[in-house]
Amino acid sequence: MTLADNLAAARRTRTFHAYQPGEGPADHAGAYAVQAEVAKLTGNGVAGWKMGFAPQGQGIAIAGPLFSSDMRANGGVYRLAQGEWVIVEVELALRLARDLPKGRLYSVDDIVEATDDILCAIELVGTRYADFDAPPFAAKLADNLNNAGFVAGSGRRDVRAVARSNMALKLWRDGALLADHEARHNDGEPLLAVAAFASQQPDHLGGLKAGHYVTTGSLNKLLKIDGPAEFKAELGGIGSVSLRIEI
Repeated sequence: MTLADNLAAARRTRTFHAYQPGEGPADHAGAYAVQAEVAKLTGNGVAGWKMGFAPQGQGIAIAGPLFSSDMRANGGVYRLAQGEWVIVEVELALRLARDLPKGRLYSVDDIVEATDDILCAIELVGTRYADFDAPPFAAKLADNLNNAGFVAGSGRRDVRAVARSNMALKLWRDGALLADHEARHNDGEPLLAVAAFASQQPDHLGGLKAGHYVTTGSLNKLLKIDGPAEFKAELGGIGSVSLRIEI
C-alpha cells in the first residue's frame, strides 16, 4: 500500500498508521501529490488551507488542506479517537471572497483585498501517524500539515480596519482563564505566508478558491489535549470562537 492508502485508511477507521522509514514522500512536491490522493480516496472536498513557512525552508511557504470532514461548527464538538491527542491553537483566519488564480505574484495587500471576512479561529493540530516524531517533515506535510480540525469563529468584514498584530488574546479552558496577553504572530505579519503560497500554489487540489478559509498559525502557547475540555477564545477587536472536545 502507498502512503496515501495508509493515511486514507487511518482517516476512515480513526486509527493510526505506523510510518515506515523510506515510505515517502521524498520532498514537498511528493507531499502535495499525497494530499490530493488522500482527498480522492476519502471523498473529501477542500474547505480551506492552513499555511506557514517550512522549517529551515528559506522562506518557502507550505500549506495543508482543511478537508470538509475536518470542519467543526463554532460552538460544536470534536470527538477524540481512542489514543488521540490534539493541540489547540487560537489563530487569525480569513475567508476568501474570490479565487486567487495561479501564475502571478501576490502581496499582503492583494490578500487583504481578496478577503471577505477576517476572523478568530481554532485549529486542532493532530496526526494520523502512530508516532508523531517518526516521519520526516515531508510525510507530515503529506498528512495535511498535521491538521486534525478547524473551527471558524466570528469576525469582521471591514478587513482593512483590523489590526493583525498585538491583538488582545483571551483563552478559557472549562471556564478558567488560561491566557490573557497580546498575541504576536511568529512572522510578525500573519498574512506573509498566505501571500507567498498564493504566489506559488504547488498543490494538486486546485489552489485558493472563493469561500476557502485560510488559517495562519498559532497565537497561543502549546496546549496539548487528550481528554474532555471546553475552550473559548477571543481576539480583541475581531471576534470569538468556541469548541468542546469529547471522548
